[in-house]
Amino acid sequence: MLKLTEATRILRAAGESTRLRLLALCALREWSVTELSASIGQSEPRVSRHLKILCDAGLLRRARRGQWVCYEAAREGEAAALAGVLLSRMDSADAVRRRDAQRAFAGARGLRPAMPRASKLGRAIAGFITEGAPGVPASRLLLLEPMHFELVDVAASLARRVDIVATCAGAREALREHCDRHNIEGELRVRLPAASPAWSAAIADFSAARGGDAVEPALRELHARLAPSAPLWIVLPYEFLEYSRGNVVAHPITELRRLLAAGGFGTERLKPIDEDAHVLVAHARHRASTENAA
Repeated sequence: MLKLTEATRILRAAGESTRLRLLALCALREWSVTELSASIGQSEPRVSRHLKILCDAGLLRRARRGQWVCYEAAREGEAAALAGVLLSRMDSADAVRRRDAQRAFAGARGLRPAMPRASKLGRAIAGFITEGAPGVPASRLLLLEPMHFELVDVAASLARRVDIVATCAGAREALREHCDRHNIEGELRVRLPAASPAWSAAIADFSAARGGDAVEPALRELHARLAPSAPLWIVLPYEFLEYSRGNVVAHPITELRRLLAAGGFGTERLKPIDEDAHVLVAHARHRASTENAA
């Protein structure tokens, strides 16, 4: 139980409007100072001072993620319990609270790399794909908007032919150079061809997308272009799933399952990965094959 002096210190830390806004944001997920500064429209030094007060009071925890220092709401302790009661009594539809969250998630997407690269995240995603890969190579695999060179490598190991779609000219050039350097046979396209034989597998990387609204239609398009029983691996940033159409989603895994089902896929495996970025990866399959197996 809290003593009066300790409760007073915690309430004073949370009882300032900017710090309360920061606390509400950090209850959604972890953020860097840059992201929090952009979301509430205040300078990074000023935001850092507020964050220190919240950390000292036990309301936030601080963690290093690669080159970033991130902050999130404390999950344990009396201060966390008191903050949980306070936030639960706040209106989630409050205009300021919603605007802060929208700006924060938009800023997080803007910080994402715009070009493919090699990374710990890419290696972790490729490892997940390899674990659930079928033993027989696919005849044709579609690789959609890869932002990790490791996905190109794993695609080449899974299929006799790889078709890569990358809308950004710079990304296509980087991917072409990677394929040439590693002797990977693959056709690079700016968009899906109007007509082509059905692909027997697909990897869709949405980790560099600027918004989540296009995910569901893209999944429907993939469902129409994949052969029945074809496996699909999908990568999605957590914020697409945590904050959808201005509302906090019940659970990111539930939302990803919903998206896949709406696109015509049955989910087989899911895994959160936190390596310099927080993503969910899933292995799904054309729903027709799931229903037939049942």
